[in-house]
Amino acid sequence: MVKYDVIIIGAGPGGLRCAEVLSRSDKSVLLLEKNEEIGPKVCAGGLTRKSFRYLNPPDHIVEKVFDRVIFKTFAREAILSFGENLLYTINRKNLGQWQLSKLKNTTVEIKTGELVTEVNSDYIVTNKSGKIGYSHLVGADGSNSIVRRYLGLETKLTGAAFHYLVPTKKYNDIELFFDSRLFHSWYSWIFPCDEYASIGYGYFPKIISSKKAREGFDQWIKKNNIDISGGKFQAHPLNCDYQGYRFGNVFLIGDAAGLVSGFTGEGIYQALVSGEEAAKSIINPLHKSRRISELRREVQIHHFMLRIVRWSGPLRNFLFNLVIFSVRSKFIARTLLRILT
Repeated sequence: MVKYDVIIIGAGPGGLRCAEVLSRSDKSVLLLEKNEEIGPKVCAGGLTRKSFRYLNPPDHIVEKVFDRVIFKTFAREAILSFGENLLYTINRKNLGQWQLSKLKNTTVEIKTGELVTEVNSDYIVTNKSGKIGYSHLVGADGSNSIVRRYLGLETKLTGAAFHYLVPTKKYNDIELFFDSRLFHSWYSWIFPCDEYASIGYGYFPKIISSKKAREGFDQWIKKNNIDISGGKFQAHPLNCDYQGYRFGNVFLIGDAAGLVSGFTGEGIYQALVSGEEAAKSIINPLHKSRRISELRREVQIHHFMLRIVRWSGPLRNFLFNLVIFSVRSKFIARTLLRILT
């Protein structure tokens, strides 16, 4: 049985970042991806300021840059703009391929089309390669992580997001819509990219049913005369249930760790940071992961905000409209943006 110092399951942003950092060490590393191609993933493609600064990506993978965000409710709207770039949209395939290019001429071995079917204490089993041994294992395999299941971690807080990739250049702004009657505690969105717009909605299945979520979305697009007939439908889960990222010689990062924000749905930044921190901890067992603590604080703040919205009940729409009204204050608007982006 072939054995590696580190096996990384999943070649998303977190897994690729982990592999990049490990490539600078003397560790033997195997990066596995279940899909045949690295990069494409169901995602609205949004990057916040902190994600952009962390990645510092080349121009060719950035599709749109936004210096303002439009918040809307059924009654009012507010435009947040401070003369600086706030959000970006990217093509996930191009992002993955750019990260992958950083592994060229390194000792990291990459295998695609490798589905992990079994995880054990010192080896895994895949559909193509059979048994492969490891000293350290990194689960970067998303919300339905097989590594998380191996660790026996039950996921109780799971969100869902669905969207249509609509071929249109009609939209120029990122727009977020809040309406408790349609979306409960979450929101719908329009994210413009180069050749299409992501038009979708997120929800928590334990709070509202998928049927009700879909009915709310249909009402919203009808009311706003949004045509999704030519769009490609996609959906994916969001794991927001963090229960730790290091378990002896096994690490969970990004969605697999449950580091997705339950309030915004953001997950790329958390995946990148946790992937880097896992690699540093493998290289140096005495590494103190301060940035994981910072991530946890951010996610906890977002979850606290979500709980306030969730439990506000019949006052929820009043709360949404109060936020829209309040962000007309530059101080409040900047504070909110600092928390969210």
